Amino acid sequence: MVGGLAMAQGPRKEGKMKMDPKERAEKMTERMAKEYSLNEAQKKQLLDVNLALNEKMAKKAEDKKAEKEQMHKEMKANRDAYDAQLKKIMTKEQYASYVKNQAEHQKKMKDGKGPKHGDAPDAE
Repeated sequence: MVGGLAMAQGPRKEGKMKMDPKERAEKMTERMAKEYSLNEAQKKQLLDVNLALNEKMAKKAEDKKAEKEQMHKEMKANRDAYDAQLKKIMTKEQYASYVKNQAEHQKKMKDGKGPKHGDAPDAE
């Protein structure tokens, strides 16, 4: 059944609006009814089951998104606190150099030129 869910979604394209759980369940049900020659009673039952599954999956995706956003907020707060401590420890010149290096590192990571998983970090 979960495999049917993945197949019913088709390829994901950025920028296109995703189907809501009801639309996805209806599409899944139509495809499965045709593929397995389901009668109307079976089709109705399957729609109920598909709708319940799709609603649970959508809720789970929303929860994951909120959890991820919260984690990013916490990580930013931790980084800001760390930077504030560095400002107290370092001279203005040292901190400016640190900020410049961090910006360069971020650019490398964004451009895909940063260290890959398992690579040794640069010795500085």
